[in-house]
Amino acid sequence: MAEAVFTTEAGPPDEERMQWLARELEDFLARSGARTRWLLALASLAVSLVAPLFAGHWPPLRRVPLRERARALSLMENSRFGAPVLAVKALLCVLYYEHPAAAESVGFDGACLTGARSELELRP
Repeated sequence: MAEAVFTTEAGPPDEERMQWLARELEDFLARSGARTRWLLALASLAVSLVAPLFAGHWPPLRRVPLRERARALSLMENSRFGAPVLAVKALLCVLYYEHPAAAESVGFDGACLTGARSELELRP
């Protein structure tokens, strides 16, 4: 699922980044409570079994080609069955964007915005 979520027009994320994410997820789950692990496992299972059906494929999700996997996730997320996709995707995003290269990939230079306050002030 992570590979599909983080694929851009330039292609999927590199294998090293996906391995890093897997290690971070494993570490997070090792420190989480049983309820968190259980809910994430349940949400992941639901996504794996249901999302492919939205794109006309048989489960599990991992057997669906990457572009179709991304499409299936999007279709499920935007349906009334989207809660499990959102739950798993939210956790993956929190972890994925903690990577040292994440700031660079989104154009963040570490500096505060200048003049932001004056742009946001309401005018009388």
